Amino acid sequence: MNLKQEETNLDNKSLNFDPTSIKEYINLVGYNESNLLSKLRKETKKFGPLSIMQIGPTQGTLIGILCQLGKFKKCLEIGVFTGYSSICIANNLSDDGELFALDNNEEYTKIAKKYWKLAKVDKKINLMLDDACLSLDILCKTMQETFDFIFIDADKNNYMKYYEDSLLLLKPQGLIAIDNTIWKGRVTDETDKSKSTETIRNLNKFIKNDNRVEHCILTIYDGMTLCIKK
Repeated sequence: MNLKQEETNLDNKSLNFDPTSIKEYINLVGYNESNLLSKLRKETKKFGPLSIMQIGPTQGTLIGILCQLGKFKKCLEIGVFTGYSSICIANNLSDDGELFALDNNEEYTKIAKKYWKLAKVDKKINLMLDDACLSLDILCKTMQETFDFIFIDADKNNYMKYYEDSLLLLKPQGLIAIDNTIWKGRVTDETDKSKSTETIRNLNKFIKNDNRVEHCILTIYDGMTLCIKK
């Protein structure tokens, strides 16, 4: 058995389970979600199918742990929605920490601002309510290599720009987390030629060969890629 076959077998062992039962198990013992975040998650469900844009509790917990471990002070979030991930980040920043939050939807961010205040993190968050590409252009003019952590979870068609701009804004040894990089499994379906799927598929291949970063795709929820800038 060669090394590649052995690695494949190990991966198969780790994935050889019933996903439904494992999801139920993780929901029971896999994280501790605050009452406030649980309330926010339930309120977000009023948006119906669009509520899937919100990250799950496991992702939020992971992001919070990463912020604690990295002792991050200045963070950037591209895509806010109703503010769940913002709270997970801001809750784990020091008192002088700052989160720049980019979104263009006033209805969603109105809910986010309400919960930021309830979570007592509103003073740490600087909301830039505009097209994220335009906001990034502004930040890239004055704040290159100043951010410790950047979370990308916005419209998928602009993921490549978000990634490239994030590398400009990130400090050396800073961390990028990119959500939805498995994209419900569509990235493995070569017959899926939709723009969003092709964008994520191409981004994954690009990062694989990008010598500016060390990276790993985690199979948490819909896939999350972690990149450390060299």
